[in-house]
Amino acid sequence: DAARAPESVEYYRRMIDFCADWGLNALLFRVADDQGTVVRFASHPELITHADALTPAQVRELAAYAQQRHIELIPEIESFGHTGFITRVPQYASLGDARPGAGQFRGLIPVDPRAVALLTDLYREAATMFSSPYLHIGCDEVNWGGSDLSQAALKTKSRAMIWAEYLNKLDAAARSFNKQA
Repeated sequence: DAARAPESVEYYRRMIDFCADWGLNALLFRVADDQGTVVRFASHPELITHADALTPAQVRELAAYAQQRHIELIPEIESFGHTGFITRVPQYASLGDARPGAGQFRGLIPVDPRAVALLTDLYREAATMFSSPYLHIGCDEVNWGGSDLSQAALKTKSRAMIWAEYLNKLDAAARSFNKQA
Protein backbone atom coordinates (compact mmCIF):
# COMPACT_ATOMS: atom_id res chain seq x y z
CA ASP A 1 0.00 0.00 0.00
CA ALA A 2 2.63 2.44 -1.18
CA ALA A 3 0.39 5.52 -1.26
CA ARG A 4 -0.47 5.21 2.42
CA ALA A 5 2.87 4.06 3.80
CA PRO A 6 5.73 4.43 1.32
CA GLU A 7 8.73 2.17 1.63
CA SER A 8 12.19 2.17 0.10
CA VAL A 9 12.94 0.91 -3.40
CA GLU A 10 14.78 -2.00 -1.79
CA TYR A 11 11.61 -2.96 0.10
CA TYR A 12 9.62 -3.03 -3.14
CA ARG A 13 12.31 -5.11 -4.81
CA ARG A 14 12.05 -7.66 -1.99
CA MET A 15 8.28 -7.69 -2.43
CA ILE A 16 8.67 -8.30 -6.17
CA ASP A 17 11.15 -11.09 -5.45
CA PHE A 18 8.66 -12.63 -2.99
CA CYS A 19 5.92 -12.52 -5.66
CA ALA A 20 8.24 -14.14 -8.19
CA ASP A 21 9.24 -16.86 -5.71
CA TRP A 22 5.57 -17.67 -5.14
CA GLY A 23 4.72 -17.70 -8.84
CA LEU A 24 2.58 -14.56 -8.78
CA ASN A 25 2.47 -12.59 -12.00
CA ALA A 26 0.95 -9.25 -11.01
CA LEU A 27 1.36 -6.71 -8.24
CA LEU A 28 -0.97 -3.76 -7.76
CA PHE A 29 1.08 -0.68 -6.86
CA ARG A 30 -1.11 1.97 -5.24
CA VAL A 31 0.39 5.24 -6.48
CA ALA A 32 -2.12 7.67 -4.96
CA ASP A 33 -4.69 7.57 -2.17
CA ASP A 34 -6.21 9.92 0.40
CA GLN A 35 -2.92 10.13 2.29
CA GLY A 36 -0.81 11.24 -0.67
CA THR A 37 1.14 10.05 -3.66
CA VAL A 38 4.20 7.82 -3.59
CA VAL A 39 5.36 9.20 -6.94
CA ARG A 40 6.54 12.73 -7.61
CA PHE A 41 4.39 13.94 -10.49
CA ALA A 42 6.17 16.64 -12.50
CA SER A 43 2.90 17.91 -13.97
CA HIS A 44 1.37 18.41 -10.52
CA PRO A 45 4.03 18.90 -7.84
CA GLU A 46 1.40 20.68 -5.74
CA LEU A 47 -0.42 17.42 -4.97
CA ILE A 48 0.07 15.97 -1.52
CA THR A 49 3.19 13.89 -1.96
CA HIS A 50 4.98 11.85 0.68
CA ALA A 51 8.36 13.24 1.73
CA ASP A 52 10.09 10.03 0.65
CA ALA A 53 8.13 9.60 -2.56
CA LEU A 54 9.79 7.91 -5.50
CA THR A 55 11.09 9.78 -8.50
CA PRO A 56 9.86 8.80 -11.97
CA ALA A 57 13.29 7.27 -12.65
CA GLN A 58 13.01 5.08 -9.54
CA VAL A 59 9.54 3.95 -10.58
CA ARG A 60 10.71 3.09 -14.11
CA GLU A 61 13.59 1.08 -12.65
CA LEU A 62 11.22 -0.72 -10.29
CA ALA A 63 8.82 -1.52 -13.14
CA ALA A 64 11.72 -2.88 -15.20
CA TYR A 65 12.89 -4.95 -12.23
CA ALA A 66 9.39 -6.44 -11.91
CA GLN A 67 9.16 -7.12 -15.63
CA GLN A 68 12.49 -9.00 -15.56
CA ARG A 69 10.91 -11.26 -12.93
CA HIS A 70 7.73 -11.73 -14.98
CA ILE A 71 5.69 -9.59 -12.60
CA GLU A 72 3.23 -7.05 -14.00
CA LEU A 73 3.55 -3.93 -11.82
CA ILE A 74 0.13 -2.30 -12.22
CA PRO A 75 -0.24 1.32 -11.07
CA GLU A 76 -3.37 2.37 -9.20
CA ILE A 77 -4.34 6.03 -9.14
CA GLU A 78 -7.46 6.70 -7.11
CA SER A 79 -9.69 8.67 -9.46
CA PHE A 80 -13.06 9.14 -7.78
CA GLY A 81 -13.05 8.29 -4.07
CA HIS A 82 -9.90 8.28 -1.91
CA THR A 83 -8.79 11.47 -3.64
CA GLY A 84 -7.76 13.51 -0.62
CA PHE A 85 -4.30 13.79 -2.20
CA ILE A 86 -6.05 16.16 -4.62
CA THR A 87 -8.87 17.77 -2.63
CA ARG A 88 -6.73 18.67 0.40
CA VAL A 89 -4.68 20.96 -1.87
CA PRO A 90 -6.28 24.42 -1.57
CA GLN A 91 -6.43 25.04 -5.34
CA TYR A 92 -8.34 21.76 -5.82
CA ALA A 93 -10.53 21.82 -2.72
CA SER A 94 -13.46 22.89 -4.91
CA LEU A 95 -13.24 19.52 -6.74
CA GLY A 96 -14.38 17.71 -3.58
CA ASP A 97 -17.92 16.39 -3.75
CA ALA A 98 -19.85 14.71 -0.97
CA ARG A 99 -23.41 14.41 0.11
CA PRO A 100 -24.19 15.86 3.54
CA GLY A 101 -23.23 13.36 6.23
CA ALA A 102 -21.27 11.30 3.71
CA GLY A 103 -18.40 10.64 6.10
CA GLN A 104 -14.83 10.13 5.06
CA PHE A 105 -15.22 8.85 1.51
CA ARG A 106 -15.55 12.14 -0.36
CA GLY A 107 -15.23 11.92 -4.09
CA LEU A 108 -14.28 14.21 -6.90
CA ILE A 109 -17.08 16.01 -8.73
CA PRO A 110 -17.66 13.65 -11.65
CA VAL A 111 -19.16 16.34 -13.87
CA ASP A 112 -16.35 18.85 -13.37
CA PRO A 113 -14.03 18.73 -16.40
CA ARG A 114 -11.13 19.91 -14.22
CA ALA A 115 -11.16 16.54 -12.44
CA VAL A 116 -10.77 14.57 -15.67
CA ALA A 117 -8.10 17.00 -16.94
CA LEU A 118 -6.02 16.62 -13.78
CA LEU A 119 -6.34 12.83 -13.79
CA THR A 120 -5.42 12.74 -17.48
CA ASP A 121 -2.17 14.49 -16.58
CA LEU A 122 -1.44 11.87 -13.91
CA TYR A 123 -2.32 8.99 -16.25
CA ARG A 124 0.02 10.45 -18.89
CA GLU A 125 2.93 10.46 -16.47
CA ALA A 126 2.12 7.03 -15.07
CA ALA A 127 2.10 5.67 -18.61
CA THR A 128 5.73 6.75 -19.01
CA MET A 129 6.78 5.08 -15.75
CA PHE A 130 4.94 1.76 -15.79
CA SER A 131 5.33 -0.69 -18.66
CA SER A 132 2.15 -2.54 -17.72
CA PRO A 133 -0.68 -2.27 -20.25
CA TYR A 134 -3.03 -1.77 -17.29
CA LEU A 135 -3.92 1.25 -15.17
CA HIS A 136 -6.15 0.72 -12.15
CA ILE A 137 -8.28 3.84 -11.76
CA GLY A 138 -9.55 2.94 -8.27
CA CYS A 139 -13.13 4.18 -8.03
CA ASP A 140 -14.33 2.46 -4.85
CA GLU A 141 -15.77 3.84 -1.61
CA VAL A 142 -17.00 7.15 -2.90
CA ASN A 143 -19.74 9.47 -1.74
CA TRP A 144 -20.66 12.20 -4.14
CA GLY A 145 -23.54 14.37 -5.22
CA GLY A 146 -23.47 17.26 -2.76
CA SER A 147 -21.81 19.93 -4.90
CA ASP A 148 -23.79 22.47 -6.88
CA LEU A 149 -22.44 20.99 -10.13
CA SER A 150 -23.48 17.46 -9.19
CA GLN A 151 -26.87 18.62 -7.92
CA ALA A 152 -27.52 20.36 -11.24
CA ALA A 153 -26.47 17.26 -13.21
CA LEU A 154 -28.67 15.03 -11.05
CA LYS A 155 -31.71 17.02 -12.16
CA THR A 156 -31.28 15.72 -15.71
CA LYS A 157 -29.44 12.41 -15.30
CA SER A 158 -29.44 9.48 -12.92
CA ARG A 159 -26.53 8.82 -10.56
CA ALA A 160 -25.73 5.68 -12.56
CA MET A 161 -25.63 7.62 -15.82
CA ILE A 162 -23.35 10.33 -14.38
CA TRP A 163 -21.05 7.71 -12.86
CA ALA A 164 -20.91 5.73 -16.11
CA GLU A 165 -20.10 8.86 -18.13
CA TYR A 166 -17.30 9.72 -15.70
CA LEU A 167 -15.85 6.21 -15.84
CA ASN A 168 -15.99 6.29 -19.63
CA LYS A 169 -14.06 9.58 -19.66
CA LEU A 170 -11.41 8.12 -17.35
CA ASP A 171 -11.21 4.99 -19.49
CA ALA A 172 -10.78 7.12 -22.63
CA ALA A 173 -7.99 9.05 -20.92
CA ALA A 174 -6.20 5.82 -19.97
CA ARG A 175 -6.65 4.37 -23.46
CA SER A 176 -5.21 7.54 -25.01
CA PHE A 177 -1.93 6.45 -23.39
CA ASN A 178 -2.33 2.81 -24.49
CA LYS A 179 -3.47 1.65 -21.07
CA GLN A 180 -6.47 -0.49 -20.21
CA ALA A 181 -8.36 0.92 -17.23
